[in-house]
Amino acid sequence: MAVKTINIRFPFAETFNGGVFESNTTTERAYRDDLISLLTTKRRQRVMRNNLFSPIYDYLHEPFDDIAQQRLDRDIKAKVEEYMPQIEIKGIKYTPNYSENLLGLQVVFSVKELFDTTQSININFPIDNIS
Repeated sequence: MAVKTINIRFPFAETFNGGVFESNTTTERAYRDDLISLLTTKRRQRVMRNNLFSPIYDYLHEPFDDIAQQRLDRDIKAKVEEYMPQIEIKGIKYTPNYSENLLGLQVVFSVKELFDTTQSININFPIDNIS
């Protein structure tokens, strides 16, 4: 009997087990991977879906002070609400790593349909210069 899958696991990994890419078999993992996919999508990567992109890239090359963080928080929450209304962002933490030229992002979220179970994801974005 074949295992039922929900979506493709992110980041992509090759498999020869019932398909080309690894798949998710739980709703919880599927939402997590969909959120990572949304937050790492750049402008113009999705053909005919011009508004489907992550606002994070708009802030990477700007001075990253408290005001920019508040605006980015607001923009991320609005984008997630627009495309993934079943997810509620509980908190966002930024960790600049200047020695490795990265901006770390930790997003704590819950899935409303799964009894508000709380999860977190960590993503690192390459930066040129954050003051």
